[in-house]
Amino acid sequence: MHDTVRSPDTATPAEARSVLLVEDNDEVAAATGALLRSFGWSVEHAGDAETALEMIDAGVVPDVVLADIAMPGAFDGAQLAVHLRRTHPMLRVVLMTGYITEVHRASDEGGFLLLPKPCSTTELVAALVGARG
Repeated sequence: MHDTVRSPDTATPAEARSVLLVEDNDEVAAATGALLRSFGWSVEHAGDAETALEMIDAGVVPDVVLADIAMPGAFDGAQLAVHLRRTHPMLRVVLMTGYITEVHRASDEGGFLLLPKPCSTTELVAALVGARG
């Protein structure tokens, strides 16, 4: 994946798209959103999976959903990803986690692209650009 993706240094506004950031930690969401906006991405934020689903059902259709795995509520990020794969198969999902045990579960539950938290700016932007195809 990284061989065909430009680094953030060379990403142009024409390559930038929209992302729905699903993150329950407001500070992490604010920092991640600001970082993505600095690369020209349009960012919508949902504090949990249920809100993300409501936004998508209401017509928010991002190029990529970037979701934390560990979140409160009826759905966590991995369950959200599985649900979106069934209901919106063209919607790309990238998962993030700071918990090593979640890495195996996300892989077992559908082979989703998973980023460690924290990750570098290069890794984050490359994953999103690669996910949107």
